[in-house]
Amino acid sequence: MNVEIYESAKYPGGRCRSFYDKKTNIEIDNGNHLVFSANKYFKNFCELIGSSKTLKEISPNFFFFDFERNIEWNLDLSSGYTKFLTGKKKLIPNTKLFDYLSLLKLFFVSRNSSVFEIVGNSKIFKTFWEPLTLGVMNTAPHLASAKVLSNVLKETIYRGEKFCRIFQPKINWNESLIKPAVTKIKKNGGLISYGNLLKKIKVSNNNVSELFFVKKKIKLNKHDRVIFSIPPTNLSKLLGNCSLPNQYNTILNLHFKIKPEDIALFQQPIVGFINSITQWVFIKSNHLSVTVSNANDLNSIDTEQLIMNVWGEICKYIKKKIKYENVQIVREKKATYVQSPNNINLVKKFKNIPENTMIAGDWTQYNLPCTIEASILSGKKAIETI
Repeated sequence: MNVEIYESAKYPGGRCRSFYDKKTNIEIDNGNHLVFSANKYFKNFCELIGSSKTLKEISPNFFFFDFERNIEWNLDLSSGYTKFLTGKKKLIPNTKLFDYLSLLKLFFVSRNSSVFEIVGNSKIFKTFWEPLTLGVMNTAPHLASAKVLSNVLKETIYRGEKFCRIFQPKINWNESLIKPAVTKIKKNGGLISYGNLLKKIKVSNNNVSELFFVKKKIKLNKHDRVIFSIPPTNLSKLLGNCSLPNQYNTILNLHFKIKPEDIALFQQPIVGFINSITQWVFIKSNHLSVTVSNANDLNSIDTEQLIMNVWGEICKYIKKKIKYENVQIVREKKATYVQSPNNINLVKKFKNIPENTMIAGDWTQYNLPCTIEASILSGKKAIETI
């Protein structure tokens, strides 16, 4: 099989790319990703491209700091969620055993329900359900599909510690995913063309017959197959008359370069913040990487004010005022579509594609959130269709 890949960007990787940033003088990830040991397609993909040894496993101990109450705790899932229900694990401060029964509510849910409709009244909503939903689905709980979150829980927390461990790259996502994948493709004869945006297509007899890129035009024969791996709005423009999601949520990342001695002030690899702008802090070898999901409201805020507020939260957490050397902000304004029941139903019902084409991308796997796992699975399914 001859494979030609046309990438609209000047570099591979999309939201998983890493790049050298001149401003901070370090290599940073475009975004942070929480990958769980339950993600079998991710693990299989890393084995296929030979990058498994570039990953590190982190114990499923989730550390949190609540700015409103000025308290911190860790959510230890190393023995599974049943330990909470039997009172054998330390609980979130100011909660009771009864509050954790909401973990059972997500087991059987309707496809039309939002997360908030199921657990919005839970006393651990703000300290557990909201950060979990935002982190996994990049969608506010009052909009996020309860069914999709339920599917995640069934593969992770409900199955115990073995499926809740966290995978992170030892260096960055480029070294763990993108670089070895590109090497694998080229080694097997695949061709990759960068900076080649697909402008339009020609469809004849319900088959794509021509592809019009910025740099070239390609005529297809009857044996050729096309895989479109593009966002839903872009696909709608190409095909026309498509009912696909057109609402998106931003993921905001702030990368703070700090001194090595200040890195040592952070004892945990990942920390979740509650009642704050900051949602997650990933502690890297030479910088701190802050992630804020569902961040559309922050797109219009003054950049310097945003940096000052986020850095103030970090200093409050470590109880010490330190200075950062430099900072870079990365905004992915269309990181994922709003993963609501209505939008997911649109994706599920979408069938309007020419006979010689397949679609791929994290958004196509409507039973999963828009993640690396969903992206890999979509590619696997598309290839198996050919």
